Amino acid sequence: MSSKNLESESPSPTGKGPKELRDEVLDAGLCTVCGMCLGLCPYLEEMGENVAFISDCRGDQGRCYAVCPRTATDLDALRKATIPDKQTDFVLGPHASIWMARAKDEEVRKKAQYGGTVTALALFAIETGRVDTALLTAWSQDPDEPHASSPLIAKTREEVLSASGSKYTASPTLKVLDGILRESGEKVFVVGRPCQVLALRKRMQIEDPTFPVERIGLVVGLFCMWSLSYRDFEKMIRPLTGDDRLSRIDVPQGRFVVETDRQSLDLDHDTVRTHSRPTCQSCFDFTSELSDLSVGSTEWKDDWNTLIVRTEAGRSFMDDAVEKGWIEVEPFPEDRLQLLRQASLTKKRRVLEQIDAEAAKSGVTPYLKIPQEEKDFILRTHGPGTEE
Repeated sequence: MSSKNLESESPSPTGKGPKELRDEVLDAGLCTVCGMCLGLCPYLEEMGENVAFISDCRGDQGRCYAVCPRTATDLDALRKATIPDKQTDFVLGPHASIWMARAKDEEVRKKAQYGGTVTALALFAIETGRVDTALLTAWSQDPDEPHASSPLIAKTREEVLSASGSKYTASPTLKVLDGILRESGEKVFVVGRPCQVLALRKRMQIEDPTFPVERIGLVVGLFCMWSLSYRDFEKMIRPLTGDDRLSRIDVPQGRFVVETDRQSLDLDHDTVRTHSRPTCQSCFDFTSELSDLSVGSTEWKDDWNTLIVRTEAGRSFMDDAVEKGWIEVEPFPEDRLQLLRQASLTKKRRVLEQIDAEAAKSGVTPYLKIPQEEKDFILRTHGPGTEE
C-alpha cells in the first residue's frame, strides 16, 4: 500500500511549506515524529527517529507544514472545530465526563497496561464491526532495533493484543493513515499521543477528497508527559537487557520499570527522563485534549485507567462498550481529579513560560496560539483546588 501523495497537488492553507517546515521544525529539533507529514510527501522520509527531506522539494506551499503539531497552531479554533458543544476547561480541555475504567476481560487486563481500557476499546471497535482497522503502536520487529516502536495496522484480536502496553519511544504511527484512507476504503480506530492527535485534527481541517474524515471511526488519545529519544534509551538500556526484547514499560511514581521476558529492571525515573525528546518540552497538552476519548494512568490504582469523555462520538462509543460488557467504569474520585488537574496545570504553565521566554529571546512568534484569558489563567493559578 502506498502511503505517499504529492504535496504540490494540494496547497497549504497557511501559505507555508517545505522550507518553513525544515527551518522551523526539523532543523530546530522540534519534530515529534508523529508521522502525519510522512504520508503526504514523497520527499520526506523517516531517518532513524527523525524526519528529514531526502531531496529538495521546490513547492512554495505544502500540507506538510499545515499538519505539523509544531507549526502555527490556533488551539482554540481546533477545539471549536472538534468539540463545538463543550465549554473549554483551561486545565483538562473540553470534556463531558471523567471516569475510572478498565477492561472486563481479565486476559486483556493481564496483557495490557493498567486497566487495559485502550486495548478493550480497540477490540470492541473491531470485533463489533464499528471499524475495519485499528491504527496502533507496537514493538518494532526489526532485530537491529529491539527497543523501538513502530506503527501497526491491526485487524484481528491477536494483532490488537500484540500492541498492548505503553511504549515510551516515539513512533511515526500516522505515516500510514493517509494511505489507509485513500486506498483501502476502511474505517479506522486511531490511537495516538497528544502531538499525534493534534496533527490528525489539523489534517482533518484540510478539505481533501483523498482523506475522507468520515472514515475515522474514533480518535483515542493517550496521556503523555514526554517520550524518550530512542537512541539515548537504547544506549542506556542495551547494557542491561542485551538482545532481550522489551515486553513492558511502566512508570510508577518515582520509578521507571522495564520488563523483558527474562527480567525486570527498576530504573531511576529522573535519570531516564533526562533522555526525553527536546520537543516534548514545547508540548502544551498532557491529556490529548482534541481526542474523542482520552486514556491514561490513574496514578493510584494500577488495574484501572483514567478515561476522559470529550466528544459525543466518544460518549456514545463508551456507553456502548459499557452496555455490551467490554469495559466497566466507576466515578472518578474528586481528590484524584484535583491531582490530575494539578499535573496538567503544572505542565501547561511550564511550557507557556518556556515558549514565551524563547520567543522574547529570538523574536519568533510561538507556534501555539491560545486566548489571552486562558494564558492569564494558567500563569496565575497555583493549586489544584482553583476553579476557572
